[in-house]
Amino acid sequence: MKTRSLLNSNSEQNSNWYIVYTYPNYEKKTYLALLKINIPTFLPVQNVQRQWSDRKKTIAVPLFPNYLFLKIPQKEMFKVLEIYGIKKFISSLGKPVTVPDSEINSIKKMLECPSVNSEHALKNGDKVMITDGPFKDMKGVLFGTKGKERLGIKIDSLNQTISIDISKSSIQLVGV
Repeated sequence: MKTRSLLNSNSEQNSNWYIVYTYPNYEKKTYLALLKINIPTFLPVQNVQRQWSDRKKTIAVPLFPNYLFLKIPQKEMFKVLEIYGIKKFISSLGKPVTVPDSEINSIKKMLECPSVNSEHALKNGDKVMITDGPFKDMKGVLFGTKGKERLGIKIDSLNQTISIDISKSSIQLVGV
């Protein structure tokens, strides 16, 4: 899996990095809209291989789904909210969260490592599909995790609950 970042490198002296939350699957469109108006933007992406019924394809997906990093002066924050695709700024205690340059640089360095993989948290009740092995393409509901690798999945088509040893990388979340 290869990773890279989409970064507009124009920066301003009195700017901070902020995190915005985007509509689902709107990270790249929003990133491009921000580039058009010259706002420094960072979208860390990773290349992952996806399997369709007729082919495999490598696609770039955001490392942090629904999030973009923007470097803007605080006075420009409300203008950014006018861009379609941006839902809100991530905030804590009523104030927008700022990200230090050092953390942005750490993410960039991490992306240079070819083995970076973002693990998305799985929780009970998540609908999942098994992507390889003897149960490939079967869908079910995650009912428990035991340690890092053991997952319990209720397979709908079998109408049975089975507990299997399967790598988290062998399952993917499916639409809710």
